[in-house]
Amino acid sequence: MLAVVISLSCGGDDGPSPLDQRLEELTATWSLNSVTNDNLDVTSQFTGFTLTVTGNQTYSTTNGGNAWPASGTFEVLQQNLDILRRDDNVEVNIVSITDTALVLSFNVNSVRGSAHGITGSFVFNLNKTN
Repeated sequence: MLAVVISLSCGGDDGPSPLDQRLEELTATWSLNSVTNDNLDVTSQFTGFTLTVTGNQTYSTTNGGNAWPASGTFEVLQQNLDILRRDDNVEVNIVSITDTALVLSFNVNSVRGSAHGITGSFVFNLNKTN
């Protein structure tokens, strides 16, 4: 009887991995609350901005300017689940995340292709829309 109890308590599903949990938290469409660039409010330059994140580590944006490509992929760093590396090699820091809000910070050091926009240190404050 003891062997049965031990095998039941040691086996089974432990729930989602920390990586899967982080992806689940991120998966949503996020709308803009505010954005700063080098500590200056530039929210008006991102009117209508949305970020849609999927569980298969892709994203798309609306009105992302130079800060955000229109779409791409990302990876969550295994050694630090608060860092996302986009496919353009920009590392995005998750400053905070709740069920309804997400704060991201990152640096953009160059202008992408034909994108117009600004470079520097960005902080995006986002609200979950779905």
